[in-house]
Amino acid sequence: MASTIVLVSGGNRGIGLEIVKALLESNTSSDGMPYHIHLGSRDLKKGQDLAANLPVAHGNTVSAIQLDITSPQSVDNAVATVEAESGRLDVLINNAGVNDDSIADEATKMSTLYDINVIGTSRITDAFKAKLLLTQPTDQKKEKRIIHVTSSMGSIASRLNPGFEFYQMPYTAYRCTKAALGMLTACHAYDLKDEGVKVHAFDPGWVATEFGGGDPVVTRKLGAVDPRVPGLACRDVVEGKRDNERGVIVSINRDTYPW
Repeated sequence: MASTIVLVSGGNRGIGLEIVKALLESNTSSDGMPYHIHLGSRDLKKGQDLAANLPVAHGNTVSAIQLDITSPQSVDNAVATVEAESGRLDVLINNAGVNDDSIADEATKMSTLYDINVIGTSRITDAFKAKLLLTQPTDQKKEKRIIHVTSSMGSIASRLNPGFEFYQMPYTAYRCTKAALGMLTACHAYDLKDEGVKVHAFDPGWVATEFGGGDPVVTRKLGAVDPRVPGLACRDVVEGKRDNERGVIVSINRDTYPW
């Protein structure tokens, strides 16, 4: 039985880890096959230790892979590893991203965030799409997907809407990189439209994690959601339950935002 092969970048913590967990407990993949998850982690040993202790069900499996999306060599090695272990890739979830308020200079912050949130995402997608994402198993045709984890704060239309939940928050550099990621999503959707690859922009919402130096205990009290919520919501995207919502950012609680 050919598993559905998934790679989650930044899969060792926060939202990425919850996406991995949600898939590992699923028995409803879009083609009825179990998942094999390649859990991307910059620190391979930490990723391996984590993967070894994750609960699995319904024939789903997981293995850790060293992956730093800012390193071309790391990405090339990850491609080689997935090719050797799985022979193809069915779903690429570009979850790795950053926001860093500790950088005082706005231009430096913009450059740092852009290198990870946009260039890193572009690098890993380009590396995997031609060689492994378009490869099909010999016994059946697999649904193929790319999911870019973005933010509603990258919605240009929402930035100008006083009714938007995060209208008063600045975060210019972060907003700009996520807006650029929206264009990257649109370009990937155009480039792969004749290849049958479905490309999505997914917003996990405001989540109680350590992302951007946040304190989960504090942010949860302020209204941030548990990371399991976006994990399950992203699983819905993987399993085709949001396919009717195209050309928008799909979010938790069935919300959408304009790019």
